[in-house]
Amino acid sequence: MHPIHLFKYIFLFGILALSLVAEPSFAESFDQTTRDKVKKIVMMLNIAAKEFQEGVSDGMVVIEPEYKESKIFLEQAAERYSRTSGEIENQEKATRINRHFSELSIMIEKKVDSQKVWKKVNHLNSQLITIFGIKINKVPVTPISLTNGKKIFEINCAKCHGLNGNGDGPEAKNHNPSPAVLSNPKLTGDKNTVAYDNFEVINVGIANTAMKSWTGILSEAQIWDVTYYLRTFSNTNVQLPPANLEMGEKSGSEKPDQIVNKIRNLLAKSLNKFKSGENEEAADIAFDTYLTYEKIEPSIITRDKPLGLKLESAFGRYRGAIKEAAPLDNVEKIQSEIYLDLSKALELVKNEVSFSGLFIQSFSIIVREGFETILIIAALISFLRKSKNDAHVKNIHIGVIVGILASFLTAYAVHEVLQLNMASQELLEGWIMLVSVVILFSVSYWLVSNIDNKKWQQYINKKMHGALSQGNTFALSAVAFISVYREGFETVLFYKALFLYAGETTGGILPGFLTGCVMLAGIFYLVNYLGMRIPIKWFFGFTSVLLYYMAFTFLGRGIHELQMGEQFSMTAAEFLPNISWLGMYPTWETFIGQAILLAAFIFAVFYTFIIKVKKVVK
Repeated sequence: MHPIHLFKYIFLFGILALSLVAEPSFAESFDQTTRDKVKKIVMMLNIAAKEFQEGVSDGMVVIEPEYKESKIFLEQAAERYSRTSGEIENQEKATRINRHFSELSIMIEKKVDSQKVWKKVNHLNSQLITIFGIKINKVPVTPISLTNGKKIFEINCAKCHGLNGNGDGPEAKNHNPSPAVLSNPKLTGDKNTVAYDNFEVINVGIANTAMKSWTGILSEAQIWDVTYYLRTFSNTNVQLPPANLEMGEKSGSEKPDQIVNKIRNLLAKSLNKFKSGENEEAADIAFDTYLTYEKIEPSIITRDKPLGLKLESAFGRYRGAIKEAAPLDNVEKIQSEIYLDLSKALELVKNEVSFSGLFIQSFSIIVREGFETILIIAALISFLRKSKNDAHVKNIHIGVIVGILASFLTAYAVHEVLQLNMASQELLEGWIMLVSVVILFSVSYWLVSNIDNKKWQQYINKKMHGALSQGNTFALSAVAFISVYREGFETVLFYKALFLYAGETTGGILPGFLTGCVMLAGIFYLVNYLGMRIPIKWFFGFTSVLLYYMAFTFLGRGIHELQMGEQFSMTAAEFLPNISWLGMYPTWETFIGQAILLAAFIFAVFYTFIIKVKKVVK
């Protein structure tokens, strides 16, 4: 090759290289905030073109609202660009882009062919993307979590759009125009739209409506999650993006160490936000951390329930401390506690699956969850027999059977039909326990109030049957139902987690379950045998205290669950003990609730054994 030609090619290559690196270096002069603003402008332009295409045909407006929205989105985009254009060093380029906006506005006013509008929009977006050095992902780069999308939608969107996207949320009637009907295939159907269309609208909002921009409130990944979730309203099998297909993501398929690493990263992120004074955002991240922990909580509790409950409480205290702007040392102390316990939990859930391991875990679940229930059922049956009300024992059996069926139905509904997210499950469990407290305590009080009767046998023969036939039979049956239902619902979920953990090697689960059942049957027989030989006065007292104990723990745990679901406030009280088996947690709300219940029980005892006795003596 001739030397001159060689030099020419080298020179041209150098010019090309400079042109390739010059633009990115220029683009890097813009900060991320500016780039995010320009991303919204690009999305607004795309929406404007799409609305114009749907609202105009052959130079005529066919759908007035769509045409008006195209003009509004263009005006918003132009206005935002005018505020950002001053940051462009080359003002000649800035002016040229501004002219494109003006030309686009004229094209929309003249109702030109929609393809010309799209051509202009694509050209304008290309200029913006190049100058500002931004990257637009029209598909998510990380796997989609429909579960997370459902949670975000229910918390932020359902109040207007409705739980099923029918535009019938409780606040829908307050808005004009009405919220979009997201179950309409024209808005979210795979045949008519792509996910990016919905993603853009969620990002930028819609001017002059209640639909605000969610950029800055939700992360890009969260917006993608809710985008794909709302598309399930009109698509039987929503098409997930390549990121999901490549990773083969399935619910619950994350490995324990991946989940724990995610928890650690979120904890670190929340603490950094707290240190910088962004307490609300830090608390939100702390709540997301807890929801992430819930993915492995059942697996932890099946192996070490105290550790699992301790972690659950620690997450609540951590978020509570952040919300109260507690001293940094306190927040870091709780975080360190979580880190330490997470390491212990990770070792537990990573242990190799074996027959003996599954046997022990299965055995411990049924015995641990069934022990209190068996005590209650045996005590109720013994009580009825000792009080010569054998005919009413069938009501206890009915309560038990209905409780077992309800446990399975609720577990199925929560996971398969309603597909409730973790936060919603917390709320359901919390309210169930608070309702249970009322019944348990009322029966406990009824028992203790009748414990000291001088003519006890006469009372049994003449009054007890009458009292039971007037409604207390139903109350005792309700106690049996609640005792089985509350523990049964939780037991079903624990066994589901154990089966998922075991995979194909489930051999030890059934033998462990059956062995545990045999042990519970032995406990039941023992309580019945001893119960018939204990004086009825003392047996009344034992049953009353047992029911009160359940009411006391249910109240603490119920309030705690609702605190974790952010329905009740959480005010830390570090001096209070954390005793999960008593339902005691270091927060003022649980302490006050249980203190009131304790005071009520003490009053019942005081009234029965002192005030009532004095009245009888007089």
